[in-house]
Amino acid sequence: MKLRTVLSELPIRGFDVADDVQLGWDMVVSPEWGAGERAEGVIRLGSRADLAQEGAPGQGEGLLLVYAQGGEEDAMGADARAPRESGVVYCWGDLAPSEFQDAFLGLVRRSGELGARRNQLFDCFLESYDMRQFAQRAAAVLENPVIISNTEHKILATAGTLPTSDDVCSSLEAGYITPEVERRMREDGVISSVRNARHSVLSERAGEKDRAVTSIIYHHRLEMGRFDVFEVTHAMTGLDLELVDFASDLAGIMIDRLGAAGGRLGKGSSILKDVLEGTFVSEDALRAHLDLLGLAADDTYVLLCVRGPADANEEYYARAGAIVQRGMPGVVWCVSGDALVLLVAVGSAGEVGFDAYERCERRLSRDRGLTQMLANNDMRAFTSEPFDDLLDMRRALRECRELSAAVHARGSARIVYLWRHRFEVIAHNAELAGVHDMLLDKRVVAMEAYDRAHGTSYLQTAVASVRFPGSPADAAEALSVHRNTYFYRVNKIDELFHLDLKDGDDRLAVSFASAVMEGLSGM
Repeated sequence: MKLRTVLSELPIRGFDVADDVQLGWDMVVSPEWGAGERAEGVIRLGSRADLAQEGAPGQGEGLLLVYAQGGEEDAMGADARAPRESGVVYCWGDLAPSEFQDAFLGLVRRSGELGARRNQLFDCFLESYDMRQFAQRAAAVLENPVIISNTEHKILATAGTLPTSDDVCSSLEAGYITPEVERRMREDGVISSVRNARHSVLSERAGEKDRAVTSIIYHHRLEMGRFDVFEVTHAMTGLDLELVDFASDLAGIMIDRLGAAGGRLGKGSSILKDVLEGTFVSEDALRAHLDLLGLAADDTYVLLCVRGPADANEEYYARAGAIVQRGMPGVVWCVSGDALVLLVAVGSAGEVGFDAYERCERRLSRDRGLTQMLANNDMRAFTSEPFDDLLDMRRALRECRELSAAVHARGSARIVYLWRHRFEVIAHNAELAGVHDMLLDKRVVAMEAYDRAHGTSYLQTAVASVRFPGSPADAAEALSVHRNTYFYRVNKIDELFHLDLKDGDDRLAVSFASAVMEGLSGM
């Protein structure tokens, strides 16, 4: 039983310890009054007379709890102005010493109850495979409903019959501790109190009737989330708070094991993962939570699907994501399937037209941390179309995956943009659907077949005509032929294949079909 639990369970008006750190010590309540065997980790009850006769316990000799009926001066006497003895805890209250002794000795029985319930919680931990199971079993031991959330305020698990207050209902509906609830808890001082105390705190929140115990989940001194227990079916005591702290410690181990702590702890953004998996549908809540991560609501975004070696696993991509997060501002990441997924802000529109392609390429190409990571680890990043609606992320991820499947690893570019390989993706999807033949103008197909059979360059000439409209000199230079040769080929194209390169529809047929054919040849 923690010393703070001992003191919280006793009918006292105040106490004094030499060092607040002692409040977190685990103590065994001794049934002995006054003199008795001194042992480390044992707390005994005594009086000022016992203290005067025996002296303060030394290091490793446990603690002596000195009680006096009355106030602080009655308990401490002249010691109130003297340096504190580390082995003595003073307390005072209204009960007679004999009555207080009965209350203290009653803790012997209660400490046994606490030990049994701690063992039950540990068994819950050993028998649980996920957070949902652990929450359900822990709620049964704590005899009150539970909400477990991570560092991004995502609700990982709930159990028991939760209160129907607005705060609880709005959070359950959103799947996250909403920004409004979090703000109120900060203003009430609940969160700061828990962080400063490093243990659970029982509070009654402003505007709500229900009381709740809030505990910060830690693991290896890192904050992993929150463990909230609501006082619904069982009145919470100091013993219950100690049990909540123990359950919170166990939850920290599980969250770490499951990698569910969130992006703030190098585990990737659970918010982004929820959106990509289709379990987050409220754009307002999404924007509020991305705001916590420093992303502006009016930005344009792109999604990057980063792929590495064929044998790369989830742990490999999680490490890569942590590297990106440290060196690349304005990015949120998670591991989805067999890739690292990055949500990158590329800024807001700077003009009336569409400059997002340019902004994206400038943003990514100038980020040396990203480009070096890709090059050093033989990775490629496949980039979606830019988007403003954050709920378009699932579509954007599909675009990234289709781009990855169509382009593969051809070429030396580490960052592959959809808008530069659009026709290859179209060709790939059409091939998969078995309808690629419908995309091709058969006159262009015949031209390509003729070139292969006769060693001519009519298709190359037609493409140059499209790429250099109204500039025969530039087209001829690109083909490395004389202007007369260029004009001869253009006329033969009309004669042999019935494609008039002065006609807009025929030029479009050449451009589209040749791009699709190039994509098909790449496969």
